[in-house]
Amino acid sequence: MTYIIAHRGYCKTTEPDNSIPAFQSALNAKADGIEFDIQLSSDEHFVCFHDPDLSNLGRPEQLNELDLKTLTEIELATGITIPSLADVLEKYGNRIFLNIELKTQNKGVEELIQLLNQYDIEKNPKKLIISSFHGNALKNIKNLDSDIPTGLLVEFSRNMISQVQEYNCDALHLFYNEVPDGWINLPFWLSSKIHKFYAHRCFSKASTLGIFVNPYTVNSDQYLRNCFERNVNGVITDNVERAYQIRKETVNPDRRSTN
Repeated sequence: MTYIIAHRGYCKTTEPDNSIPAFQSALNAKADGIEFDIQLSSDEHFVCFHDPDLSNLGRPEQLNELDLKTLTEIELATGITIPSLADVLEKYGNRIFLNIELKTQNKGVEELIQLLNQYDIEKNPKKLIISSFHGNALKNIKNLDSDIPTGLLVEFSRNMISQVQEYNCDALHLFYNEVPDGWINLPFWLSSKIHKFYAHRCFSKASTLGIFVNPYTVNSDQYLRNCFERNVNGVITDNVERAYQIRKETVNPDRRSTN
């Protein structure tokens, strides 16, 4: 069965993304897992937040200028504060699939591994994946603990299987949805066709090599349906309820991946 993974929590609610209430809403909407972002505080502890700064909250600071205590007291909305990674692991670890996107490039790997071990998080790519655009950070994780599942994030899938192998990753997380108009300086119809061609090739090749594929951020009905029909491992989406409905409608929805 292809997992439905809620992007930053359940974005169709009014709760702030990357927050405990958003994650809970995702589960209530029958998501199989949650995807969320982690950043380092000034004292090198992880908090769940997408941006490197607090400008969206009307504050001038960078996250790495504030310590863990200060950050986790900042309100995202009334009564909802920035969660620490420890908060999320304690509440959801081993209960649901966790896709943790590592935003930092050069720091925090040891802290992350320590937390995963502290909360005894199962190191199984159907339970946990640490993803990042920073391949060297993922390689460092593998060098320190080869059992931790990792996934390389990419925007365009052409020739990216070799990158997954170079960084010793277990999974490929590629962009798979309607492409922005003017993407790669080509007409929309052509860039969309090229994008899907390479993505579908990537799905097939990854499957033969035992590499997990979790496309993001899959929001359109057609792209969601393609993912379920092609039996990718998971879809990272903002549209949890719609994805759940399409999965039910897809032929043989209980097929399981051979990966």
